[in-house]
Amino acid sequence: MNKTACIYIQERDGTTSFLEPLVEHIKHVFGPVIVGYDIDSEDDPLEIIYQTISNADTVFFFGHGTSDRLYASTVDNLTLFDKNNIDLLSGKRLFLLSCNSADFVKKQRLNKAFGFGMLPTSLDDARKWKNLHGIHIEDFTRNDISIYNHALVEILINAITVDSMADYFLLKEKINFQTSVEIVKCLLQHKDNAKYRDMADLLYYFQNDILIQ
Repeated sequence: MNKTACIYIQERDGTTSFLEPLVEHIKHVFGPVIVGYDIDSEDDPLEIIYQTISNADTVFFFGHGTSDRLYASTVDNLTLFDKNNIDLLSGKRLFLLSCNSADFVKKQRLNKAFGFGMLPTSLDDARKWKNLHGIHIEDFTRNDISIYNHALVEILINAITVDSMADYFLLKEKINFQTSVEIVKCLLQHKDNAKYRDMADLLYYFQNDILIQ
């Protein structure tokens, strides 16, 4: 029987809270064991995560990352996975929703992995990166980021199913279709927003930067 684990990093700064509807969807569809970095735990929170995924065939990761690591907490600057313990993910079916997880997948030579490009899901991201695919995201407002985040969650909720998780190319097709839906919504419903065209372009690059390996 396929066993699924979902690592949901609930950052204390609130930067991942927008993902809660997606996590609820994963709970409903897959019935996974949900685990995260719990600083209030009496046990080692990292060991709890590692032990949970050791028994899983499929692992969802929802949190922050860079091209060389996935974080247990960016607030505490605490690494969850990097080159030193990447073997913990070996052989598992991976869905890694974090910034630059596509580069992480390539660098760590992971198989059966689904990764993403840069995802400017906070104002700090936008101010740090400033320019993404020629789009001046440093000018984005909190409302712009909220619209973008909502669209990402809607895309993934409508694309992730039992069937699509079994076939990553089907998942990519479903994400492409749902992204087109959200781009149309953005162009039609947010014309009063000065950055609506840029947000639509960002959604295009969201799908375009996906890596399947």
